[in-house]
Amino acid sequence: MVEATGLSHLIYEYFPVFRPSQLPQSLDAPCASSWISPRLPSGDDARHRLARYRQLLDELLADDVTWTPYGRDGHTDIPRSLFTGPIRFSNSVEGYDPACCLRQFGYRQIIPRAMMVPHDQYRPASGNSYIVFWDPWVNQLWDNVAAHRLDLNFASRPCEHPSKIVEEYVDWFLTRSHPRITHPSSDGVPQPRPLLVHQVSYDFLLLFQI
Repeated sequence: MVEATGLSHLIYEYFPVFRPSQLPQSLDAPCASSWISPRLPSGDDARHRLARYRQLLDELLADDVTWTPYGRDGHTDIPRSLFTGPIRFSNSVEGYDPACCLRQFGYRQIIPRAMMVPHDQYRPASGNSYIVFWDPWVNQLWDNVAAHRLDLNFASRPCEHPSKIVEEYVDWFLTRSHPRITHPSSDGVPQPRPLLVHQVSYDFLLLFQI
């Protein structure tokens, strides 16, 4: 799996507007470890920062997103990036379907299939997190990636600009998510859009560390 400390850093690969400084990195090291995390503020400064980030996300245009930060052939170099099924790290298990993010492979985004769901789940009265139970056989899927990979050419087709989507996708998306992060009742004052830093390209991505 990607190192837990690096998960939050992946946003820098896709959204240049949020990128901090970066250190030179060898090709055999996780890309996420090259980013220099900024020192986060607290109190009122943290709330203003959060509001600013929400505004930036709401103002993003298709051209502001680096859809294929690891190149269009990343899935060829790393076949596990097309794995379909639950991914486990320590005690955490999350269902993953690459059909939900076809644009990062340079393919037109389609309406994905229904996600896998756990066998059962409950929330302890004394805790804030849900405890979920997966069927025992899901642990075997990761060991047989060849049989549990998405066939890109069967699911979709390549497109010149990876922000392309099928016509019905937006209607499907809006029934499952919010078009904006900032609440409409907010009286936030629009601020100038920042300049984007140059896109960083990589020849290799270590998606999974086994």
